[in-house]
Amino acid sequence: MPTRMVEKHLEDIARERIAILLKLAGEALETDEELARRYVDLAFRIAAKARLKLPRKVKRRYCRRCKTPLVPGRTARVRIKRGSGGQRLVVTCLRCGYIRRYPLKHRSRTRRKLC
Repeated sequence: MPTRMVEKHLEDIARERIAILLKLAGEALETDEELARRYVDLAFRIAAKARLKLPRKVKRRYCRRCKTPLVPGRTARVRIKRGSGGQRLVVTCLRCGYIRRYPLKHRSRTRRKLC
């Protein structure tokens, strides 16, 4: 089998396992937070080993420091802060206290024409 085909096959297997682990982490969060953290840690390790980039949406769903799934009001505090650099979304992990700040896009105010 050519090398590229083997790499592609291994990449597909890694993506499949990552998806399964992250799904299990979401389900396990209801009963056992420690197990959910373990699933997320394993998924991130598989992604690193396979040199896969996880989508931004997936990466923002978990704490970077303790790997806890971030659920607003339960494991995360979410605030919108205004400042000189524009608005920011501030997400604080309630387990370890890690803070992430994400810039928010400025909404343009367009006037509607009445007709």
